[in-house]
Amino acid sequence: MEVADIIDELSLTPQQVRQATASVLHVVHRAWRQRDPSQRERSFEEFAGRIPKCHWPLMFEACALGHLGRRREARVLVKAAQIVETVGGAPASSVEGRALAAAA
Repeated sequence: MEVADIIDELSLTPQQVRQATASVLHVVHRAWRQRDPSQRERSFEEFAGRIPKCHWPLMFEACALGHLGRRREARVLVKAAQIVETVGGAPASSVEGRALAAAA
């Protein structure tokens, strides 16, 4: 699902879109600050660039749901994504896992 679809599905206002976007950036910054010592030399941009494109809309939706007071749905969404990713291949890397976990 693309971010535009999420905005339409949740009927987000421009202010809610800004809040969700700011929350996603906050989540990624927090994950970056908590990264493994072996990744300390990576810049924020490099760190964010390693997050798969499919995780950005997921984090946006989880953050938007949280701002709408639907935190349980946000947690279920993130947990389901983590399970699907683990079952679908390798478990999420520490970069991806931290960002997804922080979104919930």
